Amino acid sequence: MKFGVVVAARTGSTRLPGKALLPLGGKPMILFLLERLRPSRLAERLILATTTLPGDDRLAETARSAGFEVFRGEPEDVVARYAACAQAYDLEYVVRVTADCPLLDAESLDWCLEQCREFGRFDLASTKRAFPVGLDYEIFRAESLRRIHEREPLSAEDREHLTLYFYKRGERFDVRRLQPPAHWPRTGRTFTVDTAEDYAACVALVEGLEPGDRSALACLRRAVA
Repeated sequence: MKFGVVVAARTGSTRLPGKALLPLGGKPMILFLLERLRPSRLAERLILATTTLPGDDRLAETARSAGFEVFRGEPEDVVARYAACAQAYDLEYVVRVTADCPLLDAESLDWCLEQCREFGRFDLASTKRAFPVGLDYEIFRAESLRRIHEREPLSAEDREHLTLYFYKRGERFDVRRLQPPAHWPRTGRTFTVDTAEDYAACVALVEGLEPGDRSALACLRRAVA
């Protein structure tokens, strides 16, 4: 199985505009995330997927200047953007990551991909309701998304929320559940960055960790301490 990580980001957030470029751990938040995912042993590609809007030029250039691959596609149709990215890079399975989850890392990513390899062929594997919000992944078969994009009567909501159709038509798809490591502490805290308050909490969490260990596990342990 061949996995490609596609990180969706844009600067047009209404609640926290330009959040992907705000500083975190001494660098733009998008680079903080991409650099944490880059050491993955099992992901063959790591791509920033942003939009074709001029407002996202700086975001694309920030990632490209740091040596990351960048794909630019549909501003509003997330299904179309991901389907086009998967086709452009000939991806077999796509790991969906959003830039508002900056605390993900290669270790947690590979933990999920190991489980996917054990599943064999599937349409979607998800951490929903098993991992803390903001430390989660969705992995889907690129061909399955292509068929949905080209053949199904998707609503605007379906196209905005990338994997929604898989869940709505669960009887038609092989949807698997990913489980967290047994040693991960349990918490109801969320780790997404959607608002200024979320961002301040994320900065405080990262700054409270040792620079040599800012892993997802370290973030979890700090959050429940």
